[in-house]
Amino acid sequence: MRRRLFLASAAAAAAFPTLTRAQEAEQEAAGQEEAPAGAPGVTIDAPAPMIEPANALEFAFVSALTNENMRPVFRRYLMDTHVALAMSGEGANATALEVEVEDGFVAAAIFTSAARVDDVLGEDAPRIMINGRAAFERLEGKNVVINYRLRPMLTLEPEDVARYLEAPGESSAGPSQ
Repeated sequence: MRRRLFLASAAAAAAFPTLTRAQEAEQEAAGQEEAPAGAPGVTIDAPAPMIEPANALEFAFVSALTNENMRPVFRRYLMDTHVALAMSGEGANATALEVEVEDGFVAAAIFTSAARVDDVLGEDAPRIMINGRAAFERLEGKNVVINYRLRPMLTLEPEDVARYLEAPGESSAGPSQ
């Protein structure tokens, strides 16, 4: 399942600096120059930045990476607190922004705060602030990515979204702020 992507990407990102240094050392020992960007078989992307938690939801999200007991807390906060749902445009007919997370996996982007949208998509990026349950109800049947291009990042498939919605709670479908 792709929802485990956030754990794997966190581990891969932690290994990135070591891998880069090892590749540079191998090239230096072999008397080679650095491989040019875009060289066949060479894809090195900078790791996504780890967020500094700025609210209870983000604290629970980061804590859930290493503390299994925090995962239910994160899920509850995600459903009950306000999140930023990135939108494709302004106006009443705008739909949720869908982004390609990896190799054809397209998902609607939800962020844990407006500041995270600003960090990734820019300050002028359209978004609405609604509680997580309302966002998930809008996105039922779709893939979802939480904190796209950040660490931690979580991807959910439609069946995962449905399981989140099964938990008791109330929706606040109207935007706030």
